[in-house]
Amino acid sequence: MMIEISMVFVGLAVAGFIIYPLIRGKNSTPGKNRANDKLQDFALEKESVYASLKELEFDYRMGKLSRKDYEGLRSELESTAVSLIKKADRAKEGKGREKEIEEEIESEVLRLRKKKDFSADKERRKDR
Repeated sequence: MMIEISMVFVGLAVAGFIIYPLIRGKNSTPGKNRANDKLQDFALEKESVYASLKELEFDYRMGKLSRKDYEGLRSELESTAVSLIKKADRAKEGKGREKEIEEEIESEVLRLRKKKDFSADKERRKDR
C-alpha cells in the first residue's frame, strides 16, 4: 500500500516537473518584476497542489487508498496549500512595500534636486 502511495506522489511530482516549465514558458517575459514572478510561481504551485488534492480524493473514492493514508496525504497537501497561500500573501505585501520604498526614493531625489537647483541659483546670483 505504501508503494502505491509513493508511486502516486512520484507521479504527481514528475507531472508537475514536466508541466511547470511549459506553463511558465508561455507567460514569462524578460524584464518582468521578480515579485510578479514569485506570485505566479506561488499560483502555479497552489494550482498543482489543488489538482493533487482532487486526484487524491478521486483515488480514495475509487478505493485505491485506505482512509488512514488518505487523511495523512490530504493533511500534508492542505498544509502545503496553506503555506503557499501565506507565502503569496507575504510576497504581495512585499510588492506593496517595494512600491512605497520606490516612491520614497523618488520623492527624496526630487527634494534633493530642488535643493541643488536652489543652491545653484543662489550661487549664480552671488556671481552677478
